[in-house]
This record gives sequence, C-alpha cells and structure tokens, in this order.
Amino acid sequence: MNLEKAKLFIINAIKNIYDEREASNIAQLLLEWLTGKNKIAQYLDKYGALTLSQENRLIAAIERLNHFEPIQYLIGEAWFMGLSFKVNPSTLIPRPETEELIEWILNDYKNLTTAPINLLDIGTGSGCIPILLKQKIPASTIHTIDISNGAIECAKQNAVNHGSDINCIEMDFTNETNWAQLPSFNIIVSNPPYIMEMEKVDLHKNVLEHEPASALFVPNNNPLLFYKKIKQFSTTHLQSNGQIYLEINEQFGSDIVTLFTAKNHTVELKKDMQGKDRMVKVIKK
Repeated sequence: MNLEKAKLFIINAIKNIYDEREASNIAQLLLEWLTGKNKIAQYLDKYGALTLSQENRLIAAIERLNHFEPIQYLIGEAWFMGLSFKVNPSTLIPRPETEELIEWILNDYKNLTTAPINLLDIGTGSGCIPILLKQKIPASTIHTIDISNGAIECAKQNAVNHGSDINCIEMDFTNETNWAQLPSFNIIVSNPPYIMEMEKVDLHKNVLEHEPASALFVPNNNPLLFYKKIKQFSTTHLQSNGQIYLEINEQFGSDIVTLFTAKNHTVELKKDMQGKDRMVKVIKK
C-alpha cells in the first residue's frame, strides 16, 4: 500500500465518525507518526510504499480510532501555538480557545518581557499554558498545579523538552488547606473544569470516553465551583494590581462577571473567535 492509498484507506475507515476535513487531517497525522514524513513529504512521496510493519500498525491504529480514541492520544502528542506537547489520557488535549486566552495575556504583557512576574496556572494538564508563558515571559516564576499525578508528570516532561523552568505541583486546589504551600502571585490563569454533568449528552465520544473527567466536569448544582475557589484564593494570594485570566463555560459569562465584581476589582468578559463568551479577565486594584 502506498502513501496515497493509505491516506484514502484511513479516511474511508473513519468517515462515519469524522467529517471529511477532520478525517483528512487525522490521516495526515497518522501517516506522519507511522513514517516520519510530514505533510509535504507525504505528497512528494505519495507513491512510496508502507512496510508490512507500518501497514500492521496502521490497521491497529484505525481500530483504535474507530473506538473514538483521539488521534492525539494515539500518537502521543498535540500541537499548541506552534509547539508539540506530549499528551496522554491524564491530560486534556489543548484547544484553540486556550490559545486565545494565552494571546490575551501576552498582549497585555508584551512590554513586560523583562519584568519579574510570579504566575500561577491552575489545572496544568499537559503544561501547555505555563510552558508557553514561560517562553514568552522568561523573567517569570511559574507555579503550575494539577490534582492528577499523570498530568503533573506529563507537564514535567514537556517542560524539560521545551527547556522551560516551571514548578509543577500535584495538588487538589479545591482543598483550601493546600493553599498555604503557595506564595502570592501577580497573575493567576486557569482553564478549570466547567462542563456540567448534564452536558455530557452533548459531547462527542472521543471526549466523553477518553479525556479525563476530573479536568472536564463539575456538579450540576455547583457549576462555578472552581471560579468560587479561585476568587477566594485571590483574596489572600493575588497581589495588588494582579490579574486573573480564566477560560469559562459560555453559559455562565454574566454569572462569573457578577461573582468577581467588587469595589476593588474590574472584570472584563471576552468573546472567542466564534463569538462565544469564553474568557474573563479580573484586575485587583
């Protein structure tokens, strides 16, 4: 089987799960993983044959894809803001919406790349947020926490791979007794769990059956759980003129604005590129 036929074979095998464009992207990623050839190299060598070993691995991979396993977990990596990050079932797969959150932070701090900043990332996953911020704001000291040991170990490996010195801490942030382990910060950033349990019915199986539930879901009766904790934490651990950047569930934009609104706070709700209420910035005066 040559590369051209292999790509068509993959697309046809998963077309009942993914639309044509996504199936084509998955096929390209899978073939790159199998052969080491990027998209351009695959096109230039489209008549090049797969080895028997590669064909066998291809069949096994398609079986996994047809059980809704995300391609990122299958190949063990995901791209985020131009960088490759190791991912596994203990980590969320980085999303484009989170890139927009990072761009908001960097735009605010573009003239402060040499200023010392103490930053906390809550819910690190693969470590993509703190690693990107450390690269763009080198003078920053960054702590990143996650309840999952698997996520913390993955974030540590990604930090080493990208030469980013960040402090990775396994911690249950919802347990307030743990907060004493942390210093005060200029910036707090988080993409916390915010999908209500009742919303599971709307999720694709590749998310619901494979991505970590602890990083996704909150109780129906307490959808702002993590935002309430972050607000409480910020009263003692966010410095004056400090800022909080949050990714949010679009349903609760006004509720989160109300939650953080106070005499000494300014709150900004921001839409993503799809026009959804997706991000909030809080400034502590």
